[in-house]
Amino acid sequence: MSSKNERKKGLGRGLSSFLEGNTLEDLIVSDNDSSKKISNTGTHVPIDLIDANLNQPRKNFSKDDLEELANSIRETGIIQPIVVRKKGERFEIVAGERRWRSAQIANIHEIPAVVKELTDEEVVKIAIIENVQRVDLNPVEEASSFNKLISDYKYTQEKISNALGKSRSYIANSLRLLSLPEKVLSLLREGKLTSGHGRALIGYEEAVSLAFRAVKENLSVRQIESLVKIATKIGEKPINKSAIREKDFDTINLEQDLKMVLDMKTEIFHEKDNENGKIVIYYKNLLELDSFCSKIMKAQ
Repeated sequence: MSSKNERKKGLGRGLSSFLEGNTLEDLIVSDNDSSKKISNTGTHVPIDLIDANLNQPRKNFSKDDLEELANSIRETGIIQPIVVRKKGERFEIVAGERRWRSAQIANIHEIPAVVKELTDEEVVKIAIIENVQRVDLNPVEEASSFNKLISDYKYTQEKISNALGKSRSYIANSLRLLSLPEKVLSLLREGKLTSGHGRALIGYEEAVSLAFRAVKENLSVRQIESLVKIATKIGEKPINKSAIREKDFDTINLEQDLKMVLDMKTEIFHEKDNENGKIVIYYKNLLELDSFCSKIMKAQ
């Protein structure tokens, strides 16, 4: 996954236009920024009248982080208001769900809030920008947010790029993650794999098994890329047994000899109709693969 320094870039200029004269920073202020005070136009809203935004891109909230913020709220209160909009007799969070959740843990009954009149599209965009700006989203949440702008609001990748201050390749690579199997996406959501791991697995037939192996063996992105490259070169299509010649005594003996020399399981397959065939050598882990490669290189 990209580092915070890489991902936390300035916002694009295209977002201020839909806020009717306000900049995004007027609505969204870091939870930790105590230098700015609550706006005079703000109010206090009963916490039980506030609902979370169902379209909030961030789905996972760390219990430890919420508890830490709750402790801070108990000591100093909520310095920055959340941003809400009116929905009937209740209020819906636009920005600041983390503060709202922590306030509940801290048993706060009212929370400072700025009430804004915003459309559904504006709410979605603000929620996405707030989280992307602070690097709060996991790779799947971020990709899903971009996809929502495309599917629901007809955004192009270029328009998202301009609005968020991200490169087009960043947006495209993020969206590609959504093509991964659900089990791999779950590992990305849980932080067990990075977006870099995910990109290396895109289009790979055995992505799920390699993803779990990456977690178990703590493989780097480069190691994953190498394994995928090797597997792609040798091919992973199942061997057509009807086209393979039955192994004779000499072939079986040769397999055993190779296994003893290499200390690795080895299989030889001859095609029936010609002299073509393949040798398959199996390795159990990357150390065994490295050892095998070293032997080959030394033999040259």
